[in-house]
Amino acid sequence: MRTAAVRGGRRYGPPVTAVIVTVDDAHLTGVGAVADTLRERGLQVEQVLDGLGLITGQLPAGQPLTALRVAGVAAVEEARSVRLPPPDAPVQ
Repeated sequence: MRTAAVRGGRRYGPPVTAVIVTVDDAHLTGVGAVADTLRERGLQVEQVLDGLGLITGQLPAGQPLTALRVAGVAAVEEARSVRLPPPDAPVQ
């Protein structure tokens, strides 16, 4: 998902790609260190989910996801967005 960053419902700044990084089993005790390495590679880390071995963040648009393939990373994928209608919306 490529989008501009959002604050207060308004988009601003350059486009970014939201990503989810999966940490491999051998590095689950060092998820924070993997996140630090990803920051050095340009990832703006949003969340570090130690218990799940996941790191979420934003990468400047145009930067390849392969830039985040570092030691301790099992997979890098573009985050997907799901939008649901409000509960009182008619059935589609």
